[in-house]
Amino acid sequence: MIRPIFLSFIFMVCLANISLAQTNPRYLVLFKDKNNSPYSVENPTAFLSERSVSRRERQRIRLTNTDLPVNPAYVEAVKQTGAKVIYTSRWFNGALVEASNVQLDQIKSLPSYKGIELNLPVANITTASPGIHRVGAVNDKLGTAELDYGRMANQLALMETSVLHNKGFYGQNMLIAVLDNGFSNGNLVNFLKPVFDENRLVDSHDFVARDGNVYNDGASEHGLKVLSTMAAYLPSSMIGVAYKASFALYRTENDEGESPYEEITWLMAAERADSLGADILNSSLGYRTFSGEFNTPAYNYTRAQMDGKTTIIARAARFATRTGMLVINAAGNEGSAGLASPADVDSVLTVGGTTYDFSPYSNTSVGPNALNQRKPDVAAVGAGTVVGTSLGSATSGNGTSFAAPLIAGLSAILWQAHPQLTAQQIIGILQKSGHQYTTPDNILGYGVPRLSRAEQIINEELVPLGTEGSILNAILLHPNPTEGDLTLTIPVALRDKKATLEIYNQSGNTLFKKTLLLTEKTPVAPTQLTSGLYILKIRVGEQERSIRFIRK
Repeated sequence: MIRPIFLSFIFMVCLANISLAQTNPRYLVLFKDKNNSPYSVENPTAFLSERSVSRRERQRIRLTNTDLPVNPAYVEAVKQTGAKVIYTSRWFNGALVEASNVQLDQIKSLPSYKGIELNLPVANITTASPGIHRVGAVNDKLGTAELDYGRMANQLALMETSVLHNKGFYGQNMLIAVLDNGFSNGNLVNFLKPVFDENRLVDSHDFVARDGNVYNDGASEHGLKVLSTMAAYLPSSMIGVAYKASFALYRTENDEGESPYEEITWLMAAERADSLGADILNSSLGYRTFSGEFNTPAYNYTRAQMDGKTTIIARAARFATRTGMLVINAAGNEGSAGLASPADVDSVLTVGGTTYDFSPYSNTSVGPNALNQRKPDVAAVGAGTVVGTSLGSATSGNGTSFAAPLIAGLSAILWQAHPQLTAQQIIGILQKSGHQYTTPDNILGYGVPRLSRAEQIINEELVPLGTEGSILNAILLHPNPTEGDLTLTIPVALRDKKATLEIYNQSGNTLFKKTLLLTEKTPVAPTQLTSGLYILKIRVGEQERSIRFIRK
């Protein structure tokens, strides 16, 4: 069961010191360390929910110093200067503050001060009274009626959604965080009524206005339409991919203009999703160039910086994937102009758009990223996608914004059906089940995933020990993500067997190869790898297995 939780320190510390209007510039101030903190990785439930800790444990992800909240003493020292602390960031070890020139000078003189990640001038950013809207625990009862998908039938059929719906998997107990521009009238429309009636809206927060209401913003209805592709349940009109899932709704996008501040709000929302225990994070957002006073070389990114590791939001997304969340992002609607971040991140599942005949949606953003890594990864309907409106009716819209949540919903029911898998395994299976897996490109990636094929892959290649299939699937690789060497835990039946280990990158280049005898704990000490996504191939006799891993 998904339970509401008390949010961790990173979100509570900021609430007492927020005014109604911005009067000074904002800075993302970074701290030197997390020394002498009252928090420790040995007691993670002091700052993370049990669900968040459990997600890591299932995927054998170790807690690290990065997971710890900012030292409260450092935050208090910033407050003592008179500066206003708006949010703090565990992953960046920093605080978003409003400060005058005098206050900033005092902050810079603090022993804990390291530097400034971003500075933003006084801007027209609404900062109404803070508040959190939270609803209770999820109702996980199975739906039993035969489904009438209505106008959404065709977009679900391309992915063969009914393969798992027919088995009773509709997203129960899966938690999806949705980051967007607001969810206009989401608490009133008929097609989302079951989400509220069954207490499956677990958390919501407006990181832009901070007024405690995500339903009164976003005149374009973008966030609501995105949500509808997953959560709608109005038989004969609209049924979403994961209509029994639970949701956390976060407004991070300001419709009034594109600014780097939205990268920061995205970071804060992703950290909150992590601490809450979200399984999947869906983002139909992307940033490369900004508007107004921020449309300058000081803030804009170049295409060469779309390398998955340079932008603020790319680094935030990398941190998010390393917690075991499955991060899904729309490729964008810029065609040959290319990707916007964080669609450029290797470990993010980037989604392109198609028509109903599997052809590319005309505006779907084309990869690869700046490191020549294939993007997007997969695709779904992005031309004429059926979505719900703030009036409760069904309409159609275009954009990879609507393709991404289709894949997020698909991932939710697949992961629900196979909870033993890791987030990165889900990505690999979806890629391999794509309609153009044998001929991938940088327009649709591996294509539209098909659940019948995904189920076949899982049954044939990822079977548990003791069933028919390759015993190599019983090998465990840890830690993953890793900061250094890796260890393989080998089942008894494979010990003392001769094996070949090979590590290669996403471009297929071999970076490490070694032949050895397998022991219970077989160390893998590859040459120095830069941070990124890699594949370890294990070959024993005629059997072979590939495991994706992340180097921090």
